[in-house]
Amino acid sequence: MAVLTSNIIQTTLPKRTVAYISHTGPYKGDTELFESLFNKVMAWAIPMGVLNDPHTQSVSIYQDEDVPEDQQTIKVGFTVPEDTEVEGPIEKMELPAGNYVVGAFKLLPTEYGDAWNEVYEFVYKNNLKPLSGIMYESYKNDPSTHPEGKHLVDICIGLQG
Repeated sequence: MAVLTSNIIQTTLPKRTVAYISHTGPYKGDTELFESLFNKVMAWAIPMGVLNDPHTQSVSIYQDEDVPEDQQTIKVGFTVPEDTEVEGPIEKMELPAGNYVVGAFKLLPTEYGDAWNEVYEFVYKNNLKPLSGIMYESYKNDPSTHPEGKHLVDICIGLQG
C-alpha cells in the first residue's frame, strides 16, 4: 500500500445538511457513475443557487460497508442550509456533529482505496471505534482544473463516543 499522506487527525465536525441523489449497486472505481450522479444533483443545485454559497461542499456518503456490492448505497450531493427544499430524486439528510477522523488527501482516481485504508489504519491503531454508517468524502476542488488531475479530498469517518 502506498503512503499517500500523514495528515490524518481526530477532530470535531459540525452538523451538516446534505441534499443528495442516491445509487444502489456497485460503485467502487466507477468514475462515470460518480460523474453522472454529480451531474444529476448539479442540475438541481445550480438553479437553486446552492453552488453560489462559498461554504457549500460536495460529498459522497457511504453507508453500507458490510453488505454485498449490489446492495451498497452511495449518496452524492452538496451541503445545503437546513431549510433547503428538495424535490424529485433529490433527498435530504443530516451528517451529525461529533468526533471524526479526517484524512486530507491529494489523490489520483486510482488512489482512493489506499487513502481509505490509511484512514482506517489510523482509526484502529488509535483504538477508536467507527460510527456505523457515517463515513464520507468531502471534495475540495475540481480535479479537471488541477495541474496533475488530482482530487483534493477529505475522508471523514464518524466515531462512537
